[in-house]
Amino acid sequence: MQSNYERGRRGVSVSSTDALSRACRPLIAFIHAAAPVTILTVCPAAAQNIVPVVSPDRIEDVSPMTIDISPFHEIGYFRGDAVAGANLHPSDKFDNFAWRAFIALNWPSLTDPAHRGDPDRAKTLGDPGPRVWETFKARYEVFQAGPDGGPIAPQPWATYDAMNPCGADVDGRAKTLATFDPFMDFNQFGSLPGVAANPLVAQNRTYTRYETRINEPEYVALALSGWSQGNNLPDEDNPAQLPAGSIAVKAAWRLLTAADTPAVRARYYVVENANVVDVAQTRAVRRVVCSKSDVALVGLHIVVRTKYRPQGVWSSFEHIDNVPPVGSGEGREPDAKDAGVPYSYFDASKPRLGLWPKFGAPGTAPVSIDQPPKIDPAPMQVVRRHPLHPPTMAMNRAYWALPEIKGTVWQYYMLVANQWPTHTQPVAPHNDGVYFPEARKENLVNSTMETYLQDPPSSCMSCHQVFNALGRDFVAMLTSFR
Repeated sequence: MQSNYERGRRGVSVSSTDALSRACRPLIAFIHAAAPVTILTVCPAAAQNIVPVVSPDRIEDVSPMTIDISPFHEIGYFRGDAVAGANLHPSDKFDNFAWRAFIALNWPSLTDPAHRGDPDRAKTLGDPGPRVWETFKARYEVFQAGPDGGPIAPQPWATYDAMNPCGADVDGRAKTLATFDPFMDFNQFGSLPGVAANPLVAQNRTYTRYETRINEPEYVALALSGWSQGNNLPDEDNPAQLPAGSIAVKAAWRLLTAADTPAVRARYYVVENANVVDVAQTRAVRRVVCSKSDVALVGLHIVVRTKYRPQGVWSSFEHIDNVPPVGSGEGREPDAKDAGVPYSYFDASKPRLGLWPKFGAPGTAPVSIDQPPKIDPAPMQVVRRHPLHPPTMAMNRAYWALPEIKGTVWQYYMLVANQWPTHTQPVAPHNDGVYFPEARKENLVNSTMETYLQDPPSSCMSCHQVFNALGRDFVAMLTSFR
């Protein structure tokens, strides 16, 4: 639904709006050689949601009556050639959807318990304060643990009074990067249920920390069903189905140290004095002990389930300074080197090292209380193995140019991957949505979250289909069932 703000604002379009504003034109697509011809229509309305807009209101859905539908997936990769005189690529509307979600979720939030997940409309995107998604329920609020370590019922939505893994005296509004299972938040998610993947060490010799948060519709569906306590668990015969409007966010954070100068810090969204797991103290006493650290946001996954795409629209953003750019021309990313700042996950003095250490080496093994992280870990060398999709980079630049984003830290974050289902019904463990774009050879992963899963066929939906096949509706968090 368009807001009054959106209807009244003129934006910058990345597509040929002049061509799209002409009379509706038919578009003929052959589904299969033996199948009937499908006629699609590209109308002026199709261009309206491809206008970059800065608003606390995200786009609710992407209409199914657009050129993104399944025939283009089934005949191969639609390459963005002119359609009825318009330079409209099927990813444009989804990339714009992703950016609108990113902005709305990173809008400053109201902080009282009754308004968790609500934007503060008196503020602008560049104003300080917790972001909307940071007031969603954290993973540790879903999977609560009592004094004996056993599962207990989660709290209602409108409260910050949940048990905190960093201690009973921690304010529930404060940023907490921890779980009740020591060091779980140090690992990337694996592609197998219940199996953690590798940690990621930044160039400043700190472990990247991960957190997952969900909005109220998803929290009600997951937490209040008894699943977090091991009751009424979904399976292939009784699969879970989250409601439209459910949103899950997974974030990657880099701890800041004295090595991070003010010039570096100014390029990131930073949360000061976050509660983070202290490696040395937790190793010593074999339970979670937290300390304070400033943390910088380096990656953000967003999954939004909509009416037309109940399997979700899967989008991933990361900071432009994470790794060196790849690609060329208009598809090339910004380069931290040009700004005179270091990469977070790449040592420019060792350009030939590649992705290091190799996956399977000791430094890539998952960490836990029994296999604890090092107190002074060696930095890992990360590279992006595939260039970003050129139309996606065009959308990034269109948003960076907006006056509400230019001059804020959000101009240093880019959309790197986007996926959506083309077959939406029926929702079932065997129906993965025939996710698109799966045939593309561009990057469909985030360097901070799928460091070692950068080659096809790895992608958001292909990985999460493993969980969907178990009746868990693509939700990896459900591997935490007790």
